[in-house]
Amino acid sequence: MKVTTEKLPKSLLSLTIEVDRAQVEKGLDRAARRVSQKHNIPGFRKGKAPRFIVENYFGRETLVEEASEDLINRSFKAALEQENIEPIGQASLEEANFHEEPFHFRATIPVAPTVTIPDYRAIQVPAELREVTDEMVQQALDTRREEHVVLREPEEPRAAQQADQLTVQLESFVDDEPLDDRNEEGEIPESTLVLEPDRLAEGLFDGLIGIEAEETREITVRMPEDHPNEQIRDKDVLFKIKLISLQERLLPEWDELPVLEEFEGTLAELREKTRKELEETAEQEMKRTTVDAYVKELTEQTEYDIADTMIDREAERLLQNQAQSFERYGITLDQMLQYRNQTREDAAKELLPQAEEQLKTTLALGEIVRHEQLSIDEGEIEEEVTRLLDSYQEEERDAVRNMLNTQLRPSIANNVLNQKLMERLFLIATGAAPELAASTNDNDEQSDGQEQSVAGSTTTPSEIAESRE
Repeated sequence: MKVTTEKLPKSLLSLTIEVDRAQVEKGLDRAARRVSQKHNIPGFRKGKAPRFIVENYFGRETLVEEASEDLINRSFKAALEQENIEPIGQASLEEANFHEEPFHFRATIPVAPTVTIPDYRAIQVPAELREVTDEMVQQALDTRREEHVVLREPEEPRAAQQADQLTVQLESFVDDEPLDDRNEEGEIPESTLVLEPDRLAEGLFDGLIGIEAEETREITVRMPEDHPNEQIRDKDVLFKIKLISLQERLLPEWDELPVLEEFEGTLAELREKTRKELEETAEQEMKRTTVDAYVKELTEQTEYDIADTMIDREAERLLQNQAQSFERYGITLDQMLQYRNQTREDAAKELLPQAEEQLKTTLALGEIVRHEQLSIDEGEIEEEVTRLLDSYQEEERDAVRNMLNTQLRPSIANNVLNQKLMERLFLIATGAAPELAASTNDNDEQSDGQEQSVAGSTTTPSEIAESRE
């Protein structure tokens, strides 16, 4: 059997397969037996007529039609084994000719994508660490203190004053048009405002000082040019506010805060702990931002040749993830599609751009894993399992341990590999990555084996990309 291959765009491979005459004759023999089993031929029991009788009775064209599908399937399978080709999707038959020699057919199959990454270690991204100021530490402590606020009704009715919590009916207008979609006849919903200058729009705080229960005030506030809402930037907003009730907000004394936070130490030590937490958060944010910028550069410089079927499959996976998210709220995918007025095919098609981008990121990261020879071992997985168990109560750990070591173990392995990959990407992006060991054929083979054991069986490419977000 002669097989000719041709690489086509989008990771398609064209196979032209010439079938040996002997194989064709065997195929026609099998076809003749099948035809004779399905039809009555005078003088013969079903399935017993010789091939030449069947061929004379029904014609050679009938045998060829009967034999073609079987011949194509057998020859195609043999060609894949002969050429060591592994399709990643359904083949398409483009042409078949069993009526004249050489007997041949042509099919196209999607194969694994081709990914050519750039000199990835030459890509550099500046890492900018956000400074943690005293003001930021104080704001974090203020937030901690706010979590322990106590609300109390005033002993006697009084006007609003600073630090009160107000329950109000609030309407807002720009150019005499309401900013909400509430019907004119609908009841105005209640809102909560904290009467502090830094928690209200400039001008609104002063306008509400002294307001009394059931009183309505109209306060016009000029909004800043950089307001997040484009609709009200650099415009006058009219607030109509009716006070329903107010409560006094009693904040704990500062020296009470460590006890309320169940912190064994002084306020100064709590402040230092808070600073360190903010610094750790800033460092994590810096690393995440740096890695994201690096991966963006990497994917933009990488060359891809990806079969459409692979992108389609990724879009379907994303849709299935959406379905699982809906199920948490008791909503089926069919219900969501009906609400969107979409078919399943429409929804998957809508996800194709996202699927392609995510797949590109995944494939590029997979190449980094291979080139950097990243792998994980059972000890690292066990260490992560132990760390996760520490967050559960003692009486829950046996059941949780069983779950972590069975159905959740692949996900844990994925997380461990992903953490290692993200750490290496940050070092690469900042030019601090360790030099790679000299590559040998044995090392390359070992690296490929490690990637298969970790990234192949326990980690899907899409999971790597998603867990980075």
